Amino acid sequence: MNKPNILFLLKGLEIGGLEVVTAVLANKFVEEGHQVSVFSFLGGKHSIADRFDARIKLYQQDDYSRSKENVAKLRKVLVDDKIDIIINQWGLPYTPIKTARKAAKGLDVKIISVYHNAPSFNGRIQKLNIALMGCENLMKRLALRLMRFAFKKVTSRAMAYIYRHSDLFLVLSPSYIEEFKRFTGVSDDRYLQVLTNPITVEHGGYEYAFNEKQKEIIYVGRLDFVQKRVYRVIDTWNYLEERFPDWRLTIVGDGEDRENLENHVKYLGLKRVSFEGFQKPIDYYKRASILLLTSDFEGFPLVLAECMSFGVIPAVYNSYSAVKDIIEDGKDGVILPKSDIGFDAEAMANKMAVVMNNQDKLCLMANAAIEKSKSFSLDTIVKQWEAEFVKIING
Repeated sequence: MNKPNILFLLKGLEIGGLEVVTAVLANKFVEEGHQVSVFSFLGGKHSIADRFDARIKLYQQDDYSRSKENVAKLRKVLVDDKIDIIINQWGLPYTPIKTARKAAKGLDVKIISVYHNAPSFNGRIQKLNIALMGCENLMKRLALRLMRFAFKKVTSRAMAYIYRHSDLFLVLSPSYIEEFKRFTGVSDDRYLQVLTNPITVEHGGYEYAFNEKQKEIIYVGRLDFVQKRVYRVIDTWNYLEERFPDWRLTIVGDGEDRENLENHVKYLGLKRVSFEGFQKPIDYYKRASILLLTSDFEGFPLVLAECMSFGVIPAVYNSYSAVKDIIEDGKDGVILPKSDIGFDAEAMANKMAVVMNNQDKLCLMANAAIEKSKSFSLDTIVKQWEAEFVKIING
């Protein structure tokens, strides 16, 4: 059987985890003999266009809508490039799937939709949760609760619609299958499948050497409050800095919360914290010993499998169910349980201190992390994609 021609459907080309995954998969599919195209509704200030293989056809629009013009442009691409499968990387909201369905009408094109977050949680829901926490007015609290209820209902219906209008719907973790069914009310799960994201950084040939690792904790990612909650990283370090005078904290990334975080470091009087801005993370993975991630929600955070492939031990807040698909607490990582009181920085620091105080344990866990990361290698994940292509084409 000939390799199917693939088209990735994206909202935009701005650098982000979803977009990076797309570029890595697209490039690998080309290597495997597929013809690959990418249709993006928008560009991006920090575009990833240059990360795609030159053989990949990029089609960039300037309007995120299901307009007649976008439908016509997408249909022309589907016909001209003889597309067999659309991979809709935006499993929510309606715009991509409705545009794809209209454009593919009458064509023998299959649609795979992928949802890159925990099914029942996203940034808009979290913003309402944050607003509720800071609101003491009874009427305003009632209004916010009604807004949250309405938004969850709209989101669940949209997700169910997209599922029913896709030939396959992918979530990133086995734990998300039941969560998806509860949230959407979908009982027929025959088109629901698990396929995780691959490691997106090149780590071939890396060999772990304990003596090359530094006593460094890193955070790698966007600096925002709603999801990443990077201030928790700083609060955790606040319990560690004096206890471990030969360790340091390095924050790699940028975002709207950076100034607030820098001020938080100054307020706490911390001395060994470095803000590096947006950087390629590989050099940090090679030298760091621990990565700290304290997000309020995630889908399948790329940074965990990536850091583990370089022997960096992840310390993670158990705020999303996929954590335990990636990490086994005490063996290849550190997991702080979620409790009713919320994130406990002192408790996280104490769990990390157990590892930081024991070089033998640090080394054993680093090697276990490398071994675990192999299940998320690009070759492994692409083989799973290829198997899904065969099933969906032969349908």
